[in-house]
Amino acid sequence: MKVLATILGILFASTSFVQAQVECSNTTPPDGMQALAAYSIFQGNYTNKDYPFALRYGRWMVCAKPKEIEGYKKFDLSRQYPKLIKIYTEIGLSKDDPSEREAYLDTALALYQESFDIFTDEEVDKYELRQRRGRYLLENYQYIEDGLQKAYADFEAMFEMDPQRTTELGDGYYVQITVDNMVRQDRKDEVVAMIDTASPYATPDLLTYFDETLGKLFKSPEERLEFCGGKLEENPESIEDLRCVAEAQDDLGMVAELRETTLKIHELAPTFESAVSLGDIMKGDANYSEAAKYYKEALEKAESDLDKKELNLDLADVYMSMEQLSTAKKYVTAAISIDSNYGLAYIKMATLYGQAVSKCTENRKLEAKDKVVYWLVVDYLQKAKRVDPSVSSTVSNQLPTYEAVTPSTEDKFFTLGFEDGQKVKVDGDLVSCYSWINETTTVR
Repeated sequence: MKVLATILGILFASTSFVQAQVECSNTTPPDGMQALAAYSIFQGNYTNKDYPFALRYGRWMVCAKPKEIEGYKKFDLSRQYPKLIKIYTEIGLSKDDPSEREAYLDTALALYQESFDIFTDEEVDKYELRQRRGRYLLENYQYIEDGLQKAYADFEAMFEMDPQRTTELGDGYYVQITVDNMVRQDRKDEVVAMIDTASPYATPDLLTYFDETLGKLFKSPEERLEFCGGKLEENPESIEDLRCVAEAQDDLGMVAELRETTLKIHELAPTFESAVSLGDIMKGDANYSEAAKYYKEALEKAESDLDKKELNLDLADVYMSMEQLSTAKKYVTAAISIDSNYGLAYIKMATLYGQAVSKCTENRKLEAKDKVVYWLVVDYLQKAKRVDPSVSSTVSNQLPTYEAVTPSTEDKFFTLGFEDGQKVKVDGDLVSCYSWINETTTVR
């Protein structure tokens, strides 16, 4: 804004905000009135919203800056400045001439700055004063040169003065619009610093906004890795930065680096999530014994039944990979005991028994007794489909494969001597290799 405010003879200095040096030729009330009478007329007309008339009897206070008025002990100059600011603003906004309008608003801004300069912290709350001026600039920015950025500067100053108060104010409104402005200016380091400081006081919605903002700010994994990696060099034990680096490494397929970063996270702050992540990484690396170690740790930390039953199947997987089938069965059984309608667990048991046949016949020919185990496999697949419709498609795809290798009619009656409907136990009596299974199936 380049209009020189002639009202009150206010001159503006060149700072980020309008500065005022008041050059007043008259420090006394108009028409030779006593100060108390002039103040009374000012107050009455301000209350009645007759702002031009109120200004005539109130502008002397800006020049004289009286700390007291004889006959009125409750007078407080700091409480008059907000009234005068409102007066100049309302008069200015009523003007059609842009030069006049801007001159009045310039004066109102100058009075805001004087409020910072002449009143002590005991007389005015400087935090609230910044908030009021910031709101004023935000509401009238179209009439004020660089008004939006001046508003954001006040909001940033509020945050520096009291991060918690500013974060909680307006459910995070001031922090959010300030961060938005920083993002537009590509001030990435300051955005991250502000989010780091504000996060402990943020609502869940504001935390979600922070996450989305950081995601937009550092769009590519390469950018996130560079940024968070740089911060990590300054603070090698920052869990937040380690997690940021781990996420970028995961996106970039940096398997070895991700393993080391996740190990570091787990060493510094072991959690359910970090234990699961390490279990997944170790399983992906075919380091099954280490995977089992971390999955067991996660299982101890798990709180929900969903997590517990899924981890039991993860453990079954790694023990199946190590060909420790009886141990794997223990974990599948545990998953079923948690949720008897968990279809995936029944499918896992079927897969486990199918693997048992493969293991027991790896050095010999498949015999009729081995095929009996496939009836048990089919039993578990059918039960999965019966108790959990969500796995019906998976079961339907697998059933034909196993049904095709169950004992033939010749196997049943001539080789094995079975009858339809007969109960047969799959254990060491069938073949010693199956002693750990110890389950019963039906001849069909």
